[in-house]
Amino acid sequence: MPSGWKDGAFLGNGLIGTIFWQASDGSLFFEVSRTDAYDHRNSSSIYTGRYRMPHGNFRLGFEGEDPIGCLRLDLWNAEVRGQIKTRCGSVRIRALTHAIDDIIFLEIHTSGEESLNLEWQPDICQTSRLEERGKPGTTPYPPQSRYTVDGVTVSVQEMPDSPQYDTQGRGPGQSATGWKVVQGGPGTYYVYISRTHSWPGTTAKQHAADTVNRAAAKALDTFVQAHRQWWHIYYQKSFLSVPNGRLESFYWIQMYKMASATRADRPIIDLAGPWYLRGTPWPGIWWNLNIQATYAPFYAANHNDTADSLINWMVKYKDNLESNAGGNGRCAIGRSSPITLERRCPTSDYEFGNLGYALHNVWQQYRCTMDDGMLREKLYPLMRGHYCFARDYYVQRRDDGKYHLKPSGSPEYTREGYPPPWNCNYNLSILKWMMTAMIYANERLNLNDPLIPEVKTVLENLVSYPVDAEQGFMVGKDQRFAYSHRHWSHLFMIYPFYEYTYDDPAQGELIDKSLKHWLSYSEAFRGYSWLAAASMAAMKGQGDAALDYIFRSLDHPRFPAQPNTFYIEAGPVIETPLLAARTIQDLLLTSYKEVIRVFPAVPSTWPDVAFHNFRAEGAFLVSAKRQGGKTTFICIESLAGEPCRVKSDMVGEINAY
Repeated sequence: MPSGWKDGAFLGNGLIGTIFWQASDGSLFFEVSRTDAYDHRNSSSIYTGRYRMPHGNFRLGFEGEDPIGCLRLDLWNAEVRGQIKTRCGSVRIRALTHAIDDIIFLEIHTSGEESLNLEWQPDICQTSRLEERGKPGTTPYPPQSRYTVDGVTVSVQEMPDSPQYDTQGRGPGQSATGWKVVQGGPGTYYVYISRTHSWPGTTAKQHAADTVNRAAAKALDTFVQAHRQWWHIYYQKSFLSVPNGRLESFYWIQMYKMASATRADRPIIDLAGPWYLRGTPWPGIWWNLNIQATYAPFYAANHNDTADSLINWMVKYKDNLESNAGGNGRCAIGRSSPITLERRCPTSDYEFGNLGYALHNVWQQYRCTMDDGMLREKLYPLMRGHYCFARDYYVQRRDDGKYHLKPSGSPEYTREGYPPPWNCNYNLSILKWMMTAMIYANERLNLNDPLIPEVKTVLENLVSYPVDAEQGFMVGKDQRFAYSHRHWSHLFMIYPFYEYTYDDPAQGELIDKSLKHWLSYSEAFRGYSWLAAASMAAMKGQGDAALDYIFRSLDHPRFPAQPNTFYIEAGPVIETPLLAARTIQDLLLTSYKEVIRVFPAVPSTWPDVAFHNFRAEGAFLVSAKRQGGKTTFICIESLAGEPCRVKSDMVGEINAY
């Protein structure tokens, strides 16, 4: 039996989720989570006022002592199944978080003297950041109250409009969990659970009851079949097979995790996803690496529709992104934010490019779909707004005629004695990519944006990246990369932007020099640091080195991937295992600088590899097979009529059909 969050069996549908493990008293514990259940106090801090809220958990108890058993997560059907035996009998369980209906469903069969013993345990609704508790404005909300609404038991967390809770003027809110037990045959029980949240307003209680009753009224076979059918269609959008059972299983769990964590019409993914862990120090969204790494594997995997939640959520809260930047059409965001994307971006000495970094993810989605409507209506306006923020506060033309960046921050490169440098490569590479993308979009879409001549002038006269002759790319002007930390932000022009590549020998020499220096400071690396190293090794065709770096990530001595593929440092962080899926993709297919690169970095220990319907830039579906160490088959389908250039290791006569 799993014993905690690190090896629990997890379920989700992009909005609600749960994770099962055996508690210390032998009961089966499962938290009930909802990804948009955030507090709404007047404080804008994600630690004291706008944090992800706890709500409660269920415990399935047993009559007999010494419960033992096992749980198994069935990825294909997105179901958890298991059996627990005690000295009094046994309990069989099947559980799912419905793919369409916002319901956690349990089917429970008991035998012997065992019976249904399900108990709800409400949480105290307060900040999960322990050191913030007790500070002004952090008073916990009143204890939950229990009601019966239309035959459904509902536990309700009221969030009053009151200065006692620092919510005055914000309006009341409500969070609720509703459940109903339907008796089947002897010893058979069907449990329907909903998790709802409303703010502003107090509709969650009724919504919980209505959601449960709608699901319980459906024929069970129809209810389960709709869930399974959704997942079966999802999985068949792409396929991967590699001759390493551990990595192949790991990859498929990430595909499952992606659709469990979000959908096009569901919230953006925060650090916890639908699997809240009490006491997390990071109850929100982080914008200087985490959100970008989280969404990284969606695009090549042909799950761009699922990835829509990122851009859709930014568009939904565009007014807040503008407010973060001081208005006047500018857009930006700080380092971290609540679900409503409220976090002002400082106008000096800051890592101002965080929003642009996230927009690069959406750009990857655009390039893999060539969805011009999305580019025109959603992505371009945000790029434009972010450019205006950078121009107004961070770009300065100096006496040399070049446009420079005023002092700005590189994520986590903040030790005393290392002030924000001029021409910080993190922000410089983001701005340079974004201006290039804006010019492309203006020409492709015939926008005739009057801002573009200015953008072209800035881009053509933008200062070069600060480079050290011996160490390669620097953090910024007069600031070398001089101590180890988790991020590779000063190397973004290499990866993920692919501005500098091995296609140009001179650039390749600079990449090698930069990577050698960065890797020499690996003491503080985390899992995602090694994954970035793997993807950059893949650019050079170094599959064996890339594979070694992947395993350094998964088997990190302090922060390894957990048995259920979750990842935790000081608290849960969802991004690293998902980024590992992207890195595995990078060994098999990449596309940049208008070239589709098939099997660019297959490890020598992988003679037989195959993938089907991966997406490449230009909206191409690519399938390929490698057998006996040789590429034997490549199939490319164009979805948008873009020019197609392919790089492959195939030799001899090639037949194109």
